[in-house]
Amino acid sequence: MDARLVIAGATLALCIGSSHAKDFGHHGPLWEIAEPSILETIHKRLAEMDSNGEIAAMKEKMQETTRAYVNRPRPVEGLLKATEARRFAVDLSVTVQRDLADHRGQVFARAGTRINPLHYSVFNKRIVVIDGDDPEQVEFSLAEGNEIDTILVLVRGAPLELMRKHKRRFYFDQDAQIVTKFELEHVPSVITRGEETMIVEEVVVGGFNQ
Repeated sequence: MDARLVIAGATLALCIGSSHAKDFGHHGPLWEIAEPSILETIHKRLAEMDSNGEIAAMKEKMQETTRAYVNRPRPVEGLLKATEARRFAVDLSVTVQRDLADHRGQVFARAGTRINPLHYSVFNKRIVVIDGDDPEQVEFSLAEGNEIDTILVLVRGAPLELMRKHKRRFYFDQDAQIVTKFELEHVPSVITRGEETMIVEEVVVGGFNQ
C-alpha cells in the first residue's frame, strides 16, 4: 500500500475521532491548586525568630561586631616599621582622559591635559601616619604640631582609645587610601606639601622591631 495513503488515512481517523470526543464528567473531588504565600512564610518565620529570641541575638551580635570594628578597624597590611630615614616626592598630578565641560558645555580641560591638584588647593597640614599599637610611634606623632596643623592617621590600632587617652583626634586609614595615594611602605611617615609635589619622610623611632 502506498505510504501516502496510510498517512492520509491515519490523519483522517484522528480528525474524526476528535470531532466526536465526549465529556465523561468529573470523577472524585477537585481542589484548587494553592501555594503558600512567600510573604506569609517570611512573616511566620520572623515571628518565630522573634518569639524564641533569635532576632534579639542577631541584633546583639551585629552591635558587638560594629563596636569591635569602630574600636579597632581592620589594619592596613604590608607596612613595616622604618629602619632608615628616607625622603621622596609624590606627584599627585592626573592626566585628563576626555574633554571636561561645565554645565554650559564650555570645555575647561582638554583630553591629555595634565592637572596638578596642588595648583588649586590650599591644603597645607602635616599628615603623620603611624602604627597606633607602637607606643614609640604614638609618642612621636604627638611630639610636634596640634589639631590645627597636624592630622594623625593610624594604619593599625584603636583610635577611640588613643583619643580618650591623649585628648587628640586620631583618624584611621580606611581601605588604605592614604597609604596607596602616597605610596607608603614604612611607618611612621610624615607627609607635607611641597611646591609641585607632596613630600614623604619615613622616620626612624625607637628600636627596629617589626
